[in-house]
Amino acid sequence: MDQIGGVVLVLGSLFILLAAVGTLRFDDVYARMHAAAKGPALGVLLTGIGTASMIRSVAATVAVTLVIVLQLLTGSVGSHMLGRSVYRSIRPPLDGPDELADRERAD
Repeated sequence: MDQIGGVVLVLGSLFILLAAVGTLRFDDVYARMHAAAKGPALGVLLTGIGTASMIRSVAATVAVTLVIVLQLLTGSVGSHMLGRSVYRSIRPPLDGPDELADRERAD
């Protein structure tokens, strides 16, 4: 179980590292936000699973589960709010239809 937990910890760390590299390498604001939101979410999930499988206590598993849930909730909400503020402040060019502008005009 310790070996599986170690492998899952390394995979989680690699996802977080790849998200950091993606944040630096991508040129579009929205692509950077995607890398900064999705990669660490999976990385934290895998790191938490690896930690819980290596420690193997109920208290640690509950704490790790709470950390994972809170990270997934706050990460997605934070990314959404950051994306909306970027859209409103600098209006980067979009590839497809602008549904948010249509909704804001309707309100």
